[in-house]
Amino acid sequence: MRIFFFIFILIFVQTKLSAAEITYQEILENPTDLELNLNYAKQQEKTGNLKLTISTLERLNMLYPENLDIKLYLLSILIEMDSAVKVDLMVRTMMNDPNTSDETKKTIAKLLTSTSDEKDSKWFAYLDLKYLQTDENNVSGITKTKKLLQEDNLIPYPAVDDKLVVEKDKTFNRTAALTVGRNINDTSSAFFNISLDVKTIGKKVTGDSDTISSSLSYFKILGNNYISPYAYWSKPNYRRAEDYETKGYGLSNTYFFNDKHNINYGLSFSETSYNMSAAFSTADDNNNDTYSSYIKHNFNFTKKSQLGTKLILNRVEAKKEFDSYDSSGINLTYSHFFQIGTLKLSSTYLRNAYDKPETFLSEFKTRDDESFVNSISLEGQIDQLIPFIKNSKYSDGIFYTLNFRNSDVSSNIANHDVERKFFTIGLTKRFNLNELFK
Repeated sequence: MRIFFFIFILIFVQTKLSAAEITYQEILENPTDLELNLNYAKQQEKTGNLKLTISTLERLNMLYPENLDIKLYLLSILIEMDSAVKVDLMVRTMMNDPNTSDETKKTIAKLLTSTSDEKDSKWFAYLDLKYLQTDENNVSGITKTKKLLQEDNLIPYPAVDDKLVVEKDKTFNRTAALTVGRNINDTSSAFFNISLDVKTIGKKVTGDSDTISSSLSYFKILGNNYISPYAYWSKPNYRRAEDYETKGYGLSNTYFFNDKHNINYGLSFSETSYNMSAAFSTADDNNNDTYSSYIKHNFNFTKKSQLGTKLILNRVEAKKEFDSYDSSGINLTYSHFFQIGTLKLSSTYLRNAYDKPETFLSEFKTRDDESFVNSISLEGQIDQLIPFIKNSKYSDGIFYTLNFRNSDVSSNIANHDVERKFFTIGLTKRFNLNELFK
């Protein structure tokens, strides 16, 4: 808990927002936050994603029509993109505006007469190297009652041995992720991502894995809609456990009503197929399909604080009928932007109602779970958290994450009645690879 005390002290000492690794989702949820959106535009410009830079600046230009700095920034990006029609329209608008000063008109003239030997490529790419360390108090999922249900009888949970049955332990993740994208036009782009994640557990002898995954997504702006269809594939390679692969497809959209309200919703489908082997001859009995949907309403209290309410509805169809279930719930998330990063408080309630009883455990009880997951996180750029390294070239493109999460599952089947606590710290280093496309 000392680390959270330290975090809150920093929050109250520093109260001004500065540049962080701002996610696209944060922009969708805070479209009128001038400082946040400007930092996001600059962040996307650095990675070469000028399409998102332009869309962000165009929205800010509509919201803050008197801000000449936004107009000049937007004009400079349009010139880089060689968008002649938009450049001509913007120049004529600004030159005919009586509020445009002579100094600003000179700046516009310089932008128009300045030439560059090279135009920025429509392609962009970056590589993320990530390290995460998680401390967990119940790695093996020891039940609250220290009992297991078997054939309608309660039996003692196996004794803790620090190898197979472990309470406190550490999990380490090392990830390399490459993202390549292309700006198709002023309102659309496409992204491809491929990553490798290596997971190891400190003491527990099972659970180590390496996972390769990839995804393809498309982004399109249509009026007030920000639409993104996507597809993904993932294949973990576990030690001493069944291997499987997952393929999924989905569509998400955010619709802006005004500067205070927007909704985000999505539909997705995934199928998981287990690999049979000599050691796991019945592994494919675990195959399942998952249908997911959600709708989320976001309300911006101020330019730096936002509340999101998310309704969740999922359906899992498994080869084993007792593993099939309906899931429904709600999530509440509060976000606030501070100088040291973005603070998020999240609480999720889910109820999973299963179709059939698992007869090996009980002939009469059909599993019914209720889970509460609460988390608090702080994320940002490392030089926000440690200001004295701000001018160091080594701190550029390094982001941090701190997260505490508590998962409490109450089930009528003792085997699934489990509580866990997680504390995660992580660092990400981003390398821009745009020179490869010039």
